[in-house]
Amino acid sequence: TYGELHARAQHYAAALQDQGVVAGERVGIVSRHNAEAVALFWGILSAGAIVVWMNDDAKGKDLPAVCASAAPKRIVVQGEKQQRLFLHKDDMRDRVIDLAVLAPEPITASDDDPAVIVYTSGSSGQPKGDCLSHKNLYTVDRAVIQHMPITEDDVYMMVVPLHYVHGVMQLTVHLLAGATIHFHDSFLFPTQVVDALVNLKCTGFSGVPFHFNALITRGSLLDRELPDLRWVTVTGGKLSADAIMTILARFPRLEFHIAYGQTECAPRATALHPDRIRQKPDSVGSPIPGVTVEILGDDGQHVESGQQGEVVVSGDNIMLGYWKDPEATGYAIDDQGRLRTGDIGYFDPDGDLFLVGRRSAMIKSAGERIVPEEIERVLDAHPDVIESVVVGVADPMLGQKVVAHVRVSNELAKEESLVTVLRTHCLHSIPLPRAPREIYVCDDFPRKANGKPDRVALSKLSEVKP
Repeated sequence: TYGELHARAQHYAAALQDQGVVAGERVGIVSRHNAEAVALFWGILSAGAIVVWMNDDAKGKDLPAVCASAAPKRIVVQGEKQQRLFLHKDDMRDRVIDLAVLAPEPITASDDDPAVIVYTSGSSGQPKGDCLSHKNLYTVDRAVIQHMPITEDDVYMMVVPLHYVHGVMQLTVHLLAGATIHFHDSFLFPTQVVDALVNLKCTGFSGVPFHFNALITRGSLLDRELPDLRWVTVTGGKLSADAIMTILARFPRLEFHIAYGQTECAPRATALHPDRIRQKPDSVGSPIPGVTVEILGDDGQHVESGQQGEVVVSGDNIMLGYWKDPEATGYAIDDQGRLRTGDIGYFDPDGDLFLVGRRSAMIKSAGERIVPEEIERVLDAHPDVIESVVVGVADPMLGQKVVAHVRVSNELAKEESLVTVLRTHCLHSIPLPRAPREIYVCDDFPRKANGKPDRVALSKLSEVKP
């Protein structure tokens, strides 16, 4: 219950103070996703300390870098598997603790104090610590509850790990609303997730496109009855319009929300209301309450509706900065306090945002600037293409050549001329210089821990292809 959660959190806060943790210091969490982790999360905040989520599935490879950056005073570990991560790390082992006895009353932090450091993989491969304040989290939580709304009657299925900002946001949103949260700690068997949605009478579910695609293709979602499910939210990437419409055709009363943002904006900036999704399944909607979203051209000036530019976000949801990295912070947040997202997009006349792609993923081939997501949308429109990723690969003549990696149906995979079929399909919609020079078929893509295809890994893989 919430009363038990509060009591347990205060116990943990006192225990941490007894261990010498003071306000403003960092405390790492290495834990599976369960009620104890939630109580510990709240306990660290109650102690005035800053939460540093550590990925327990990373086999320890990022732990030294995270610890060197965040310098946590203590690392709270739950479970033997998690403890083994630190057995041979002398510089971290002494900081690892289990929970202790009650100690003095906890300290309350202010709104602008750091609350959470969420580490994300940077383009350099080194994790970056996005430092979010209590105000950052509460601003988004309040806006989400106003937009949805979520109430104490909701029963939410949590599948997104708590070391991702989406998991943190869903946790705090549902705690503030007084809702019930169920944790499903693995997505290895999607049918089990669907079983849990049914048996636990869940009213809400959210995830990235990977989760929804897995539920459709491997989880038998469309074959089940889900009378209690009221709403779903997709974020963290683009779910195809076909997938969205397939789900809505099967569950016509379902409230389908699309959300957009980044870890740096805690993590939400826009949302598309379910009333508009059938007309605009490719849009990510309009700014959430209290948040401003602008489109700026290369000259830093606003562009007109319909014109593309960089998506820029401002409001009380914008992070304090990257932990101990003022240079990266200065690059991401301009002198007006606006977050330069690096995403390319445009507003339609109704004020709804459409994303085109990432500035960093743009391909420059034979003098043309090519957004890979535009080509992916063409490939994904083929009825036998399950998923596609387009990358740029160094080429001595073109600068970069366009290379596509695709997952296709079993029927098309048997077709000897499938590369010709897909290339011809592309040429019906895009000019020859922008069409993929090479197309590779694979069973699956290398993926990041959040389920998104790893473009960097695919680019390197393309370089060694014959």
